[in-house]
Amino acid sequence: MKKYIIKILIISLLIQVINITVSTSSTNIKTVEESLDIANKYLQENVLGYYGYFKETNINGDEINEVLAVKGTPAFSDMPIFVYGSEERASIDAVKKGAIKVIKRPDEEGIPQYRCLGYTYSGDLFANPVFPPDYPSSQNVKTLNGRWVKEPWDYKHPYIQQWIKQRIFVPDRLLRSTGRRDFFAANIVDGPEPQYFSDGGSVEDYVHIIQPPTMHSWGLGIGFYFHNNGQNLRYKTFLLMPFEMLKKDISVQAESIPVGAGAERKVLVGINIKSTFTEDETTDYE
Repeated sequence: MKKYIIKILIISLLIQVINITVSTSSTNIKTVEESLDIANKYLQENVLGYYGYFKETNINGDEINEVLAVKGTPAFSDMPIFVYGSEERASIDAVKKGAIKVIKRPDEEGIPQYRCLGYTYSGDLFANPVFPPDYPSSQNVKTLNGRWVKEPWDYKHPYIQQWIKQRIFVPDRLLRSTGRRDFFAANIVDGPEPQYFSDGGSVEDYVHIIQPPTMHSWGLGIGFYFHNNGQNLRYKTFLLMPFEMLKKDISVQAESIPVGAGAERKVLVGINIKSTFTEDETTDYE
């Protein structure tokens, strides 16, 4: 993935966020066995070098959720995700060392949602991306002047450690197996912004891969940030889109937005353009 930062002058215009996405449809998966086979072949050929990472039971003996392994959920565009064990048991584990003990609450449509969907193959907690947040959306890393925790998989904090037990897909291991520390970076949807990094680095240094995406299945990541002068800690989950959806994808995002501008005054805005095209393409974007 190539990144370009373009400085442009805009007269009396404040750009917020522009996202242009061209995606392709998933293969028509009908059974758990087929879904696991496709995912395992992708990881064998591109990441791990061996076949059989995903199985029908995880390392703790929890059985795979067959429905999610074939059809996922609407949050994952009805594409496969591999989750094991009980939503309730995983959600209880998730709050053992947290200040808020809620394991289940209704979403905007009144549908009860558990905090976790279950566990990963390696036994980590698999957060539910549609679980209603513990705090209002107006409270976030930006409004709270928070800072993302770098390399959370190595951070000695009991709340973080209860979420992260395995380090199979951390950047240094990916570098050894794929030649790239940022192998999954382009898959991260709306990842942490650099201005809120605690200690430099890149996005892959701040998002722990709970479950890796494959060609046709979604993955999930999690990040943590401190606020209130380091006194409070919160987490945020990040979807990792399938590689099939990355084949032709362009996103444009304003880096910093002025809070206001007078009429006819020039405003300087930083723009990040991310492209995952691997070859030159002809488009009709204007």
